[in-house]
Amino acid sequence: MPVPMVIDTDGGIDDASALWWALTSPEVDLVGVTTVHGNIDAVTAAANVCRILEAAGRPDIPVAVGADEPFAEAPEMRPADFIHGTDGIGETNRPPAAHGPVDESADELLARLVAEAPEPITLVTIGPLTNVAHRAAADPAWAAAVDRLVVMGGSVSMPGNAKPGAEANIAHDPAAAAVVAHAGWARPPLMVGLDVTHVGTFTDQEFALVDERRNAAAAYMAEPLAFYRRFGGTFCEPGECPQHDLLAVMAAVLPGLVHGPVLPIAVQDTPGPAWGVVVVDRRVPFFERAGSGSAQPVTDGFSPWELGLEVDVERFRAEVRRLFGG
Repeated sequence: MPVPMVIDTDGGIDDASALWWALTSPEVDLVGVTTVHGNIDAVTAAANVCRILEAAGRPDIPVAVGADEPFAEAPEMRPADFIHGTDGIGETNRPPAAHGPVDESADELLARLVAEAPEPITLVTIGPLTNVAHRAAADPAWAAAVDRLVVMGGSVSMPGNAKPGAEANIAHDPAAAAVVAHAGWARPPLMVGLDVTHVGTFTDQEFALVDERRNAAAAYMAEPLAFYRRFGGTFCEPGECPQHDLLAVMAAVLPGLVHGPVLPIAVQDTPGPAWGVVVVDRRVPFFERAGSGSAQPVTDGFSPWELGLEVDVERFRAEVRRLFGG
């Protein structure tokens, strides 16, 4: 059975790839999309989502506009227009969809979809965590009603891509990430961060397939991905390019695609050199191996998350080829 899914997005190019996969995969039943500030503003992100839903023949899926400001004080960030374009889709400036967002806010839609879903919802965040933090703070019981949370964000051992130690989605709103990190989720959320998104990448083969424009997804994504490729692969092996958000959405429903240990995490949510860094207590496996006599007390302010540290790269690329008609 397909997994009921809500995607929270900041409307960029890899977000668009992720949406196309969710809309075309038999593994996913996409029931709603919310938008948030990040790559672009939340209203422009919603317009981009509506364009994709229209192109994919799914204008029935509700899109709700969310937060355009961080949950609390956040680092100053360089605009991501050199990666995503000022329009979020590679300066393609496509005409708007015939339909727009619903009247509900993102907060209202998140609350309603989780409450009314006949089957528990999987929530995948592929932008800053502002919307989710507002919902979790307003209703602490809401998080426990979500079946699974998958977050594209953070890094354990890779350098940051927005700040020296911070990944962009976390750096845009560290305070929101800290709220989400410690909300009462039904099970440890999965963090799909730079440790796997900079390894599960597109190569020349995947880009060449997109350029053939064999189907609607490829035709839509060819120009945006060409724009994204210029600088999107800065932190990857030469010739490779990440699709961070696409991998996160896949990981939410494809067992074993991304995996790793469950360890305590916290987010540095106050100013300083580590602002926006995901702090992982990596001592735990060593304590377990050595025996209880060596263990230190669990540090306050940490919560258990599953950390994506391994990715099945060939499976990821096989799914990419399926998406684009290969």
